[in-house]
Amino acid sequence: MPHRFFAPDLTHDAPTVVLPPGESLHLARVLRLREGDAVEVFDGRGALHAARVERVAPGGSVLAVQGARAAAPEPPAPIVIVQALLKGDAMDAVVRDATVLGATAILPVVSARTNVPARAAVAAHERWQRVAVAAAKQCGRAVLPTIAAPCELADAVGTALTNVPTRLWLAEPAVSGDHGGEVPSPPQATALAIGPEGGWTNEEVDAARAAGWRPWTMMPVTLRAEHVALAALSVIRYAWDAALRRRMT
Repeated sequence: MPHRFFAPDLTHDAPTVVLPPGESLHLARVLRLREGDAVEVFDGRGALHAARVERVAPGGSVLAVQGARAAAPEPPAPIVIVQALLKGDAMDAVVRDATVLGATAILPVVSARTNVPARAAVAAHERWQRVAVAAAKQCGRAVLPTIAAPCELADAVGTALTNVPTRLWLAEPAVSGDHGGEVPSPPQATALAIGPEGGWTNEEVDAARAAGWRPWTMMPVTLRAEHVALAALSVIRYAWDAALRRRMT
């Protein structure tokens, strides 16, 4: 399988595209590709093309763009991850897993029990973008999720996502009263709110209910905070795919 590169300036009618510095450096210094080598290039918005290396330069390698190729299929409906900020590598893991499993957007939020300084979260935003690019390259996806700047939980819960028809608040069984929870079918735009290491406060749960979020529990065990997005997205993607298969038979 050819190496894949991210080029946000890729257009379907341009014969060539210049890679960003980070991608160019990876091509030239890490992979040590040469002129004429076959690669793939994607724009982060759904387009994936075959390409060949035309010029190698650590600051701006040039690819000759060739025919379009099929990327990994996107989910049948948008999925937004509202993730309370996690410490260090845990947040990187959420971004990576959410990208691979088809999240459309990732909205980091500051909750009552968030243990991440605001300045550190802002500084990490650029790293999360790089993590998403690497994850998309690895899994074959041609769409990058939008990663918003961190905001207060109340803003995300009360106003930012009111137009999303299905809003699921990931919670302990004692909160949701449900050890499984049904995934909405047929697929429709869905937002998943996932708490920090210490979980949600009672006040946050009450505010979410009042704003129209439905408490939802996948299983009667407690997962680590950085594993919840992976599990929830897997459950939803499987349920949606199963529903679509049933409709086709």
